[in-house]
Amino acid sequence: MTSPDSIPAALAALQKLAESSGATDVDLAAAIAKLVVDAAPTPAPAETAAPADAGEFGDNAIVQKLGALGIPSRTYAHTLSMTAEDLVANVPLSSANAIHTKNLFFKDKKHGLFLITVAPDAHVDTKAVAKELGLTGKVNMRMGPEDVLMEKLGCAKGCVGPLAMANDADHEVTFVLDAALLADAGIEEVHSHPLRNDASTVAAPADLMAYFEKCGVEVHVQEFAKKGDAPAVAPAASSKGKPKDKPKGKVSKVRVII
Repeated sequence: MTSPDSIPAALAALQKLAESSGATDVDLAAAIAKLVVDAAPTPAPAETAAPADAGEFGDNAIVQKLGALGIPSRTYAHTLSMTAEDLVANVPLSSANAIHTKNLFFKDKKHGLFLITVAPDAHVDTKAVAKELGLTGKVNMRMGPEDVLMEKLGCAKGCVGPLAMANDADHEVTFVLDAALLADAGIEEVHSHPLRNDASTVAAPADLMAYFEKCGVEVHVQEFAKKGDAPAVAPAASSKGKPKDKPKGKVSKVRVII
């Protein structure tokens, strides 16, 4: 590249060369233009945002599983959050079409293990869940022990999420998913823990369902009422006659996706 300080001397040299060789004004102009271009400083490369550290979660079993299955997703770090309430408070989502999950791991002596994944504001009635699943006999779901959670789904208390169902190799855990987490409810992104509660993995509902299918997970989709929704209340008994029948509440339909 020609130094800008040498341009005057170079122009004088070009002028003498043109006079002695009979070059035309056009030739001289072209030579000068090239000289100016060569002298122009090379622009600095445009600044770009620093790439995300792709290796930060590279050793996470769930992230590896998603990649191996070709499921589109992204995982990000955030403040450690033990409960769904903590998560909502610590990790606000900017889009109304994105949602966190609340995950409840239950054990029933007769009917086995259950993972119920719902919207953070959902009310979970285990009796209603059991009825929708068609369970017969006495049902008494209680929170599952942490050692069983670790053994069956490979995560500690406070770290479980729907993606952990991939670890249920022996298909011992019944998986129930809230319909409010699906695309039909207007959801575009589901955020859930990848076996740790200081990070969340984001996937579209359709990609999440594809993940379950490829992992051989049977999904039972149910509708859940929200916290604070008033249950059906029987009308007050009349002093002149028998009390009226208690109105029946709405029964949600179970839809087995896989």
